[in-house]
Amino acid sequence: MNAYERGIIATLPGAGDDLTIGIEGGKKFETATADRVGDWYIATRFGETGAGATNLICTYGHGSPYVFAEASGGQPTITFAGVPKVWHRGARAIGLTTRNGNHYGIFSPGEATWQGSEGTRWVRRGAEGASLTVALLPDVEPATLQLFSTHAHKRVTGSKVSWRYDHKTSRALATFEITTEASVDDSVPAGTLTALYPHQWRRSGAKLLPQSYRSVRGEMKLFAGERFEVVFEFPGVLPSLPLATSGIEADLRRLSRGREVPRDTYWGGKALGNMASARAIAEVCKLGETGEAIADQLRTNLEDWFTASGAAGDRHFVHLSSWGTMIGVPQSYGSGTELNDHHFHYGYLVRGAAEIARRDPDWAAKDRWGSMVQLIIDDFACSRRNDRLFPFLRNFDPYAGHSWASGHARFADGNNQESSSEAMSAWTGLILWGQFTKDYETRDLGIYLFASELAAIEEYWFDVTGENHPKPFTPTNAAMIWGGKSTYETWFSDAAHCKTGINLLPIHGGSLYLGRYPDYVRKNYLYTLEANGGAPWKGWPSIMISYRALYDAEAAAEDWRQLGDSPKLDSGNFYANATHWIENLRRLGRLDRSVTCDHPLSATFKSDSGKRTHVVYVGGTRPRKVTFSDGVSFEAAPGEY
Repeated sequence: MNAYERGIIATLPGAGDDLTIGIEGGKKFETATADRVGDWYIATRFGETGAGATNLICTYGHGSPYVFAEASGGQPTITFAGVPKVWHRGARAIGLTTRNGNHYGIFSPGEATWQGSEGTRWVRRGAEGASLTVALLPDVEPATLQLFSTHAHKRVTGSKVSWRYDHKTSRALATFEITTEASVDDSVPAGTLTALYPHQWRRSGAKLLPQSYRSVRGEMKLFAGERFEVVFEFPGVLPSLPLATSGIEADLRRLSRGREVPRDTYWGGKALGNMASARAIAEVCKLGETGEAIADQLRTNLEDWFTASGAAGDRHFVHLSSWGTMIGVPQSYGSGTELNDHHFHYGYLVRGAAEIARRDPDWAAKDRWGSMVQLIIDDFACSRRNDRLFPFLRNFDPYAGHSWASGHARFADGNNQESSSEAMSAWTGLILWGQFTKDYETRDLGIYLFASELAAIEEYWFDVTGENHPKPFTPTNAAMIWGGKSTYETWFSDAAHCKTGINLLPIHGGSLYLGRYPDYVRKNYLYTLEANGGAPWKGWPSIMISYRALYDAEAAAEDWRQLGDSPKLDSGNFYANATHWIENLRRLGRLDRSVTCDHPLSATFKSDSGKRTHVVYVGGTRPRKVTFSDGVSFEAAPGEY
C-alpha cells in the first residue's frame, strides 16, 4: 500500500506478478463463470463444465485471507513470478515469501510433495484429491502459520448477512454468517479466518485475534469463527427541520410552479428531491397553499415517471429481464447503458414519493402508485435473494459496508463511489417511505443501509478518528472511495468545493448525520475553504455554508446574509432550503449524537448554553409516546414536529 498527498493506493500484483494458481499442463482457461454466490464470497469456475472437464474452482471473498482451490482434470500448480524464499517446508504446510515481500501459506489436505519447488513452477504430487488452499499471511511467525493451517481446510460454502432494527437503542444490528465444509475431517474448528474492516471491528464485540493486516481502508483485524455481529448507530432522520423560517415564501412559490424540472433520471430526480424538501418546509412554515401546490407538482412528475405513454420524449421506466433492472428513460450518466448510480437517481424519486405518502397514504397504496415505487426500490435495494426480477441489494456491498456507483465496475482499482451523501439520501427515502406506508420491513432495511453506510462514511470518506488515512494523505476527506484506493478527486471537477461538497449534497432532513462530529466538520470545512482560496466560495455556497452551520450556525448565518437574497446556487439545492436549514441550526444548536430516540424520525440538538431540544415527527393519525435515551419522554401528536 502506498500513500500520497492526494491518494491512498493498495496495489495487487498484476498478471501473476506474485503467484498464479493453475492446473498441471499449463492450461490457460478461456472462460470463468460463477459456480456459487454468497453475499460476499463467490466460487468462480475457470474452464469447462461437465464430466471429465478440466477446470479450477476458486472460492474467495471480502475479508478472507484464503483462496480455496479445487482442481479437476489434473493436479494443482503454483507458478511464481520469481523464486520464493521458503521459510517453512512441511508435508501439509509450506510458508514462503515472494519476491514482492508478501508472505503466503500453502496448505494441502494430505501429505504432499512439490515437484519443481526449487524454482518458480511447482506441481503438487502425492496428496489425495486435488484441493489446495493458499493464504496471505500477516507475518512469518510459526504460530501464525499453525493458526492458518488449522483453518485451511474448512472451505467456505456460503456467506449471508442479516439485519434487524432495535428501536429501543436506535441501532441496526447486522449479523455476518459464514458456512463451511471440511475437506479433510470435521475435527477442525468451525468457521474460518476472516479479517474485519475498521467499520466492523470498532462496532463489534467479536473476539479478535492479535494478527492484523494493513489495508487501503486501515487496519483489518483477524477473527476466527463462523458468525460475528456488528452494531451500527442510527441517529434518526426527519422529513424537515422543525422550526418555521421567514423570508422564504417567494422561493417556495417559485418551486410550486414546477417550471424547472429536467427530464433525465439524475437532474430530474434532484429536482424532485428539492420539491420533497420544499413541500415539508412549506408545511412547517404554515404555507399550506404553497405546500399543496408543490405536492401537486411532485405528484404530477412522479406519475409521469411511473407511466409509459409511448409518446416521443416520454419519461418512463422499462424492466430489462436480461440485466434484472429498471431503466429510467431518459437516462443520465450511464444509468441506462452501464447501470451506473441507480441508488443516486432513483433514490430521489423514492424520497419524493415518501413526501407525498406522508400526507396522502391513499396515493401510496399498492393498488395505486405504491407498487411502482416498490419496483423502483427493489431495483437498487431488493432485500430478497434469488428474486426473479432483481439482484439482492444491487448497489450495496454488505461486507464493505457501503454502496458502489458503477454498474460495470471494470476498472483496474475496482468499483467506486464518490457521493456517499446521495446514497444516504436514497436510504433516507426508504426509511421515510417505509414509515409513512407502514411497510416496516422496507423501513428497517433503509435503517440498516443508512446506519452501515454512515459507519463507512465516518471511517473511510471522513476518517473522523484520524486512524485510517496514512499521514502522507493530507486532505481532510477522501472524495472518492475505490475498491483499491481512496482519492481526493471527483469525476467532474478539481475544485475544492466539489471534492468536499459531493459528499455533503443534497441537504435535507436526513443530512443531520453530517454534524455528528462538529470538530471534524470544522476541520474539514476550514481545509476546504483554504483550498478554495478563502471566502467567498467559488461555487456551491449553499452547500458549503449549510455544512458550516453544523458546527457554527451563527457564523454560517452571517455568511449566508452576505450573499444577499439571490445567491448563485448549485442546481441540487435552493434558497429556501439553505435558509431554513441554517436558521434552524442557529436556533436549535448542534446535533447531539449522545442522545437517541426509540422512534426513527427524530433528532436531539444542544445549544452552546447546554439546552437540549428533542425533536420527533410521528406520521399517521394517532399520537405516540416517544422516549429519548437521556430519559426525556412525551406523547407526540401525529403530523407535527
